Amino acid sequence: MPELDSLASPEGRNIYRSLYTTLRQQRQLGALETLRILWRIAVGERSLRNWGHDNITFRHKLGIVAGTRLWLEEIVSRYYYSTVVSFVYAGAAILLVVVGLRRFSGGISDTIVMLSIGLEALLLLLLFTVMFVSPAEDIRDPVVAQLNDIVREIGEIGREHAASTMALEKAASAMERLIGEAKRLADAAESAARAAATATSPAPETIVQLEAVNRALAELRTSIESLAIAARRIEHEAIESAVRAEVERLLAARVHDRTSSAQR
Repeated sequence: MPELDSLASPEGRNIYRSLYTTLRQQRQLGALETLRILWRIAVGERSLRNWGHDNITFRHKLGIVAGTRLWLEEIVSRYYYSTVVSFVYAGAAILLVVVGLRRFSGGISDTIVMLSIGLEALLLLLLFTVMFVSPAEDIRDPVVAQLNDIVREIGEIGREHAASTMALEKAASAMERLIGEAKRLADAAESAARAAATATSPAPETIVQLEAVNRALAELRTSIESLAIAARRIEHEAIESAVRAEVERLLAARVHDRTSSAQR
């Protein structure tokens, strides 16, 4: 019975990769079940008797840290890299949709936006982990490098959109407070004018001045309300323009990639 040093040895790695083919193609196991079984084998198994290799044993177990690293290197990065990238793309699409709808729908709360950002961050962290443990020869494909650049740009766009949304919301809140203060000042001026009108023998010039102040405050309130409406319109147009430009850029990059692939 041959005895290998560990599953991380060159012979052990070849046998470990062959187990993936056995579980997926011969035993027809699902992806999650295959990943679970292979992780358990990498972490704690010293014999492959239950998996079709009766004559192979190992002197040492790898343990959780070394076994998980072997599992990521030989199984996840080799057979599920495209799946991880697909999940990252899906998270980026969800983030862009949430950020875009946040400006046009009151049903999208800040919590949903932050959860979307957190989901995309977790997916990017998963992609980083898979790429970090991938063998150097597995990540030399220029197409993979281009996909990684696109994913990084999408993440930056999502963060910039979230930051701009927060800043615009703060500006809108400040504008609303200013409108409230102007209205309160106008109400105080109207009260002063009524008090002056009901006073005994008011001076005519005082009444004229108070009426002028009241008109000026009313015009100020109207101007501030118009300014707030214009600011919201500009904000919506800026968000729509940014999202439209980014979608056009991504579509153009995808068409260019497909054209380059077809030419090859």
